[in-house]
Amino acid sequence: MLEQQAAMHQAMLAEQDAKIRETQAVVREREAVVREREAVVREREAEINALRAGRDVPGRITPPPGGDLADCIRAVLPQLDGWCSLQKALWLTELVTKMGGARIGEIGVYGGRSLIPLALAARDRPGATVYAIEPWSNSVAVEEATSEDNDQWWREVDLNKIKLGFISAVMDCGLAGVVKLIELPSDEARCAFQAMRGHKFDLLHIDGSHAEAQALADVQNWLPLMAPGGILVLDDISWETVTKARDYLRATCDVIGEVSEGSDVSYGAYRTRPALAEMPEAGATLLSEVLA
Repeated sequence: MLEQQAAMHQAMLAEQDAKIRETQAVVREREAVVREREAVVREREAEINALRAGRDVPGRITPPPGGDLADCIRAVLPQLDGWCSLQKALWLTELVTKMGGARIGEIGVYGGRSLIPLALAARDRPGATVYAIEPWSNSVAVEEATSEDNDQWWREVDLNKIKLGFISAVMDCGLAGVVKLIELPSDEARCAFQAMRGHKFDLLHIDGSHAEAQALADVQNWLPLMAPGGILVLDDISWETVTKARDYLRATCDVIGEVSEGSDVSYGAYRTRPALAEMPEAGATLLSEVLA
């Protein structure tokens, strides 16, 4: 009898030891995952700090105190990668202050030179979200041909460095709670937003591929995702490859304003009509064929 009890006790101890070893193995595995993630975070922090150190003005981007939006943009804009002019940045922020709603998107973020001003203008609006839609991929950038020189530049530019600089700027400007990164090509991102039924943009800035087919596709595919009366902004409307997209907007939306700064810098804002916001994709495609 005592031998049986001792054997049962030993069996229980052996089972408990096995469970302890199993638990210890799980803990070690989780600790390894944590250490791996911490290493990735440290690596990203080092990359961002290196980018900050390489700026013309070393260190963090520091928006000036006082809360004046225009002064803030004047201080921040020169430290961002991209091509958005100060005039356009201020023009975009004025659109944000006058629009209804709080959902903003930008297709083609690059270094955030236009998205950061949009987010700065929207950050105090209750529920504001600014979606940064950008794959930061050289191969995606040249899927549709534009010109030999332009395509070669996009093949060679270090887009990972540009992305890290953008993330750094978002953090420096206190916009991490407002800006949401959607690291996808335009077409894939559009499918993702379509799956979010009821999601509509109040303002969308399209500054992605300037290849003729893709520029037109961006306009006709994203318009059904605009809220009625929402504002769609199209960049470089004077480019020959963007004129079909511009004409499509002129035919289907109300023109708020079109701006030409000279030196091939141009952009326009277009207000969607209620009927267009409900237009099925097939109808939008048909209309683009008519315009062609």
